[in-house]
Amino acid sequence: MRLLNRPFALILAIALAAAAIIVITEVIAYQVHTRPVVAPWPTWYHWAQKTRWDRRVVQVWSAILIVFGALLLALELKPPRVKRLRLRSADGATDAALTRSGLAGALRAAATSIDGITDAAVTIRRGRARVEARSAARGRAATRPLRRPVTQAVRGCLDGLGLRHRPRLTVHVNPRRR
Repeated sequence: MRLLNRPFALILAIALAAAAIIVITEVIAYQVHTRPVVAPWPTWYHWAQKTRWDRRVVQVWSAILIVFGALLLALELKPPRVKRLRLRSADGATDAALTRSGLAGALRAAATSIDGITDAAVTIRRGRARVEARSAARGRAATRPLRRPVTQAVRGCLDGLGLRHRPRLTVHVNPRRR
């Protein structure tokens, strides 16, 4: 949601600036005793004067605005996605961390360091790391013996990094395509 805040803020700022310009224009037009220039506000004003708060139209619009506001509030209060994975440190004043892409690169390098593995795709999600290694061999039977060394290499890499909260690891070795 944080990424969407900037465009929403820009749209809101433009809308508020446009509304301010319209209000200024209408106030000046009213002061010089002319008709409304942009918006037919006298009609709205007379409707608002004779409409009570307990009318159905006011209740419906109030409910719509409350739901919209509560939805925006819930989206903003949702905790942000963790982008940095904290590392253990002997000194409490030291704050060391690894980005998700950095961890993915380290796990990819560990997986591809095994003979017979040509490529690896790594996905880091909340509390999970998924490694999809691609073997140079064809067929599932040829990839089975590679699963254990790839898993050991990736686990060794995770142990060596010293993450505070080690992600749950899933390793798959797939045969090459064609």
